[in-house]
Amino acid sequence: MKIGTVGIMNNPSSSLNSHSAGWNNIINQQLGSVTLTETDDWSDYDMLVINHGLNFKPGSFNIIGGISFEVHARIDKLMAFNGLIRQVDGFQLKDFIAKRNLPYVFNHIIPPIELPQRDKLIIGDSHAVSCWPGTDYSIKRMDGKTLYGFLKDPVKADFYYFGNIDIRFHLGRQPDAQAATIELANRYVDMLKRYNAKASCLLPVEAETRKLPGTGLYKGKTFFGYRHIRAHLVEIFNYILIENDVAFNVWPKQWYDDIEWYEKNVLEPKQSVHIRPRFYKS
Repeated sequence: MKIGTVGIMNNPSSSLNSHSAGWNNIINQQLGSVTLTETDDWSDYDMLVINHGLNFKPGSFNIIGGISFEVHARIDKLMAFNGLIRQVDGFQLKDFIAKRNLPYVFNHIIPPIELPQRDKLIIGDSHAVSCWPGTDYSIKRMDGKTLYGFLKDPVKADFYYFGNIDIRFHLGRQPDAQAATIELANRYVDMLKRYNAKASCLLPVEAETRKLPGTGLYKGKTFFGYRHIRAHLVEIFNYILIENDVAFNVWPKQWYDDIEWYEKNVLEPKQSVHIRPRFYKS
């Protein structure tokens, strides 16, 4: 079966500078699909899977620049398509049409498609995308999830990525941030050993001047605690993972030593805390 992944509001990103493109690549690898745009022949495919990327939220239909000719072209192509139509992001064309008052009639519910379930699994916050080991692994994204929250009701997996959110927003507010970090990391290690699993070391702490999108804020703040303190907490956290032999991924030392170089060359060139796909672990 020939499968194409498409977007309606926007084309799925394929830029090596975009974290969203990293997620789109995982979708394509798992489904054996290719990304299509309005310039491609969609009728040559048996199934179209709608995927707007990991930043899309169902029911949110804001488009920078408004409804363009290309958006109309993609709607026309989707409505004319005779094969199977599925979605992986919750997008419903009928809701988009109604919300934006567009001149189309489409009353069908577009069913979801489940990604293939593999024997191995990686679970984590949005950074887990950068650690996906490959097509032998399923991936469960828990965007915005703290390690502290996850450990209250853990799910068994082979690999994990959690912790940066705790350090950015929560551990620095504790009366003894270092002790709180050690305690949380040790609880993490206990879970990893219980499940015979491993975890990625944490990425570096970005500079305090780094802008974040509104969805990345906590109580209106981009972080809590000075960067040098948070960077020290990352160092402690990673040391505990490495010393307990549960770290499956250690990021390059240069990233931590030269934060300006890291932000300029490794992080996405926009308001984000995610690294570019060219630097993913896999």
